[in-house]
Amino acid sequence: MQTINFWPILVASIVGFGISALWYSPVFFGKQWMSLVNLTDTDIGDAKSKGIWKLYIIQFVMITIGFCVLAFIITSTNATGGGNGAFMGFLVWLGFVATGAVTGFMWEKYPFKLMLIDTLSVLLTLVIGGAIIGAWK
Repeated sequence: MQTINFWPILVASIVGFGISALWYSPVFFGKQWMSLVNLTDTDIGDAKSKGIWKLYIIQFVMITIGFCVLAFIITSTNATGGGNGAFMGFLVWLGFVATGAVTGFMWEKYPFKLMLIDTLSVLLTLVIGGAIIGAWK
């Protein structure tokens, strides 16, 4: 059994966290996302004063766990190179994230735009993170 190198997972996690931070910032889709989930600037300010940093830590841990699983898949399938790693990230997104998001959209009546904002963020993160992990091998 091959061992999994933690360094590319850590780098992919940092990059993935950065992608999410930009994606949900006012520069990209933050304002639209806030509107779709009925949050105001006051709500965000209140969250910051109550220690939102704890949520950021949890988010980083969840991203890292996801990339540990992706690294296991990449290693188990002997996928080497950034392109193959990116493809594995895409497959994980297609098989698990996109299917779950469409189901939520259908049954829970998520706004379509919210589904797109959230799932495309995960797609970008998984593809880039997969490329990092695959290229590191």
